Amino acid sequence: MSRSSVILRKCLQVFSLWLCFHIPAFAHPHIFIDGGVQLLFNSEGQIVSLRQSWKFDELFAAYALQGMPRSKSGEVAQDELEKITKEWMTALADPESHFFTETLQGTKKFAFGLAKEAVTTWEPKSGQLTLSFELPFTLPITPGKQAVEVDIYDPSYFVAFAYKGAASYRLDGAPKSCRINYLSPRPLDPKTERLLWSIPADQKELPPELKEITKQLSHQFKVTC
Repeated sequence: MSRSSVILRKCLQVFSLWLCFHIPAFAHPHIFIDGGVQLLFNSEGQIVSLRQSWKFDELFAAYALQGMPRSKSGEVAQDELEKITKEWMTALADPESHFFTETLQGTKKFAFGLAKEAVTTWEPKSGQLTLSFELPFTLPITPGKQAVEVDIYDPSYFVAFAYKGAASYRLDGAPKSCRINYLSPRPLDPKTERLLWSIPADQKELPPELKEITKQLSHQFKVTC
């Protein structure tokens, strides 16, 4: 079993704690992700799948790649990237994290099938890693006047997401009448920020009152047709 696989299992297979035994005990959040969202439609105008891309911050990438074999030119071997992709996707599929993603239409929740097309790429210039994957829905979703809502956030606030501009979210194959709107999280008040910053990395659970507050950190993508 690889070093990162052991770490994952020690961290209860929750991806947000993948580095909990390696990152210094600084405050929440510990991992920063620039995200991308793409909703895929079928020929009948139904949403059938959700693609995501997560570009990790340089510090996370440095720890994730620590000790990984490289070529003489410094390139990271593709088979090594495939190994961490498999480990990450296994951890993300755990019910406790479940890709930090929830999809609803009104009060109805939609489940994902098995993730596919997962790949991790490495950018030599920035040293950053990007994980891309697709989550097919077990049932197609018919959007209408009632919005289909995709919520992305980490309730433990170990991971902080950011979506920068309209290019970071889009529809693929959607009817012309369909639109996607992005609602950014409400900012935290200074007191809550200070409390979160005081929580060390090895504390796996937030206090209940803080966990309730971090629900407002959800990134919401709403699709109407």
